[in-house]
Amino acid sequence: SWGQEVDRFTTVNFSQTSVQNGTNGLYLFQPTAADTHPVYYYRGNVANNNVLFAGFCWKIVRTTSTGGTKLVYNGTPVDGQCTNTTGTATQLAETKAFNSSWNSPANVGYMYGTRYTYTSMSSTNRSKSYKYGNGVSWNGSSYTLTNTIDTTGDWATDYNTLNNNHYTCLNTTGTCTSVYYVYYTSSSYAYYITLTNGKTVENAIDEMLTSSSNTTDSTIKAYLDSWYTANLTSYANYLEDTVWCNDRSISALNGWNPNGGDTTKYLYFGAYERAYTYSPIVTCPSVNDSFTTSSSNGNGKLTNPIGLLTMDEVKMAGATGGGNSSYYLYTNQYYWLGSPRYFYYFYANEFRVDSLGLLNYNGVHNTSGARPAVSLKPEATLTGAGTSENPFTVSLS
Repeated sequence: SWGQEVDRFTTVNFSQTSVQNGTNGLYLFQPTAADTHPVYYYRGNVANNNVLFAGFCWKIVRTTSTGGTKLVYNGTPVDGQCTNTTGTATQLAETKAFNSSWNSPANVGYMYGTRYTYTSMSSTNRSKSYKYGNGVSWNGSSYTLTNTIDTTGDWATDYNTLNNNHYTCLNTTGTCTSVYYVYYTSSSYAYYITLTNGKTVENAIDEMLTSSSNTTDSTIKAYLDSWYTANLTSYANYLEDTVWCNDRSISALNGWNPNGGDTTKYLYFGAYERAYTYSPIVTCPSVNDSFTTSSSNGNGKLTNPIGLLTMDEVKMAGATGGGNSSYYLYTNQYYWLGSPRYFYYFYANEFRVDSLGLLNYNGVHNTSGARPAVSLKPEATLTGAGTSENPFTVSLS
């Protein structure tokens, strides 16, 4: 219903910005070409994707797999025009942390559950000759390390010998009521999580990132929900229940892998790999990370049909690791995306767009702008030119 010209044939090289490869306009996302509802997306320095909806200005980002139209917030209109391009007027009034806590992999979640938080191993414990095991057994009251080695007590030598022996009781017996799993080491530091009641690192990862990880709202989700309730509730019949992806799939376990996991490297999430292999997607790898209001098409954990853009969508729009001030998602501000990047040695990182317009990241406890995103139903009709002076308006057919 946009009445726009679509480039169906150009295969976009996502390793370059839209400026570098001269891609400006509306494109077909080639992997969806044979789908019932192929995905079309705006890229580059476009000026005809402005929408006036619910009293706010928005930018069209792309279509959805059901034929809906995904929009991202772009401020408030002036005399019916949507002229915001840069500055804080393009985002909600307050900057927010993505999550209030940062010290667990769970905190990359748009919602999260059990949080296994890190502890830094003391220099005293690092310098002791302790047993470390490849696994553990549990007798109902205590752990016993299995397939053990004894460290030398010289941490500068010991730290890079633990890739197959992450578990320790921090003693010489190898038996304990709580066991410690070492996931990151350097010549000066070691970080671990504490496991109890027979739990293993696999159980911890599952609880933090998969099976039961959607019980508590993140700071940013609570903020968007509050804004939706105050501003969009009466427009709910215009909006579809599309997927808002918070992809917590793991591209590299590294030190979180008890069998050969490199303790000198980080835990990387799926979007990190796609960002640096230049391979964005428009699907979500798991139902658990597919945030929707209904469980018929996702996890059913949302109260309201609102979310954040993904790293993939910003890359499709024209960003990459280099700055780009000539694409429609550039605002000269920092703002959050919904895609986890990695868990550093002691804090969780999320992707964001930075003030240069490049794909960036930051610890989830730091503050950035919020640009909510919604998706119009397929039956929504957009009337107008889509320019800042004559933005599309929305009606339901």
